[in-house]
Amino acid sequence: MIVPMVTRHRDSLLARGNTSDVFGWSRHAVVKVLRSGIPDAWAAREAHTTELVHAAGLPAPAVLDLTTVGGRPAIVFERVVGTSMWDQMLADPRDIPRLARLLAELQAEVNATAAPPGLPGLIDRLRDNIARASFLAPEERLVARTALERHPHEAYLCHFDVHPNNVLMGERGPTIIDWFDAAAGSPAADVVRSSVLMREDAADGHLPCADAAIIERVHSRYLEAVVRVRNVGAEELVSWEPTVLAARLAEPIPDTILRATHRTWRGLVASQPSRLAAGLRSPSAAPQPADRRKSSLAT
Repeated sequence: MIVPMVTRHRDSLLARGNTSDVFGWSRHAVVKVLRSGIPDAWAAREAHTTELVHAAGLPAPAVLDLTTVGGRPAIVFERVVGTSMWDQMLADPRDIPRLARLLAELQAEVNATAAPPGLPGLIDRLRDNIARASFLAPEERLVARTALERHPHEAYLCHFDVHPNNVLMGERGPTIIDWFDAAAGSPAADVVRSSVLMREDAADGHLPCADAAIIERVHSRYLEAVVRVRNVGAEELVSWEPTVLAARLAEPIPDTILRATHRTWRGLVASQPSRLAAGLRSPSAAPQPADRRKSSLAT
């Protein structure tokens, strides 16, 4: 069990996220420090979740400590030596198809795993987000909640933040980081969440330093890879898109992204064309029949 403690000072800044910053800590460790205004409990939650996933043998970093840095809660992780998948995509765009397929394969490995006991249910978490989404008018909230309740409860491991900047290409192979949003739920929802995060109108903060063409290429190649390596159908994926977008409206993200997400959600409710559906119908993709993965994991 990790015991919170005060320890050494942070070193150089390595990465910035929407809710935290990552610094060097030692030769073999990094420290993730929550920003001011982010609930203190989030550090312990992410540390606990990452420990569960790491113990299950999945490609997640080891948790070394919970600590305090500059008066803010922080998590000490093992240092993964290597660049992010996103940096590799930017360095050589010709490698995007291969890396996008690897991303889809890593996510499929995660989603094929039963969620460790102790993780929250994804539908419960999405329900809470929809209830807190201030961008939704009361009648919109009812529409979003009704759509959510149509989805089946499943108990597969969902990372719910899979994108190229959350995969470190380490010496021992790729490692997925940022397990804060992990939950027990539907693999289709996890894929849709990744699609949402890899679109131009939402990529700020996730896929920095790239133009719209690069982001669109990564998104389209990811969807092509998904339909090749996953037993999940286009109809099931598209059915999750409004729910994932509605729940995103409760997140601490820039107003520009919130407004764009709200517009997209309203368009889907009004039966406007879906970016996800268009990507799944691309000529180079070959969607497979839907497989709702009925098993003892469904609840």
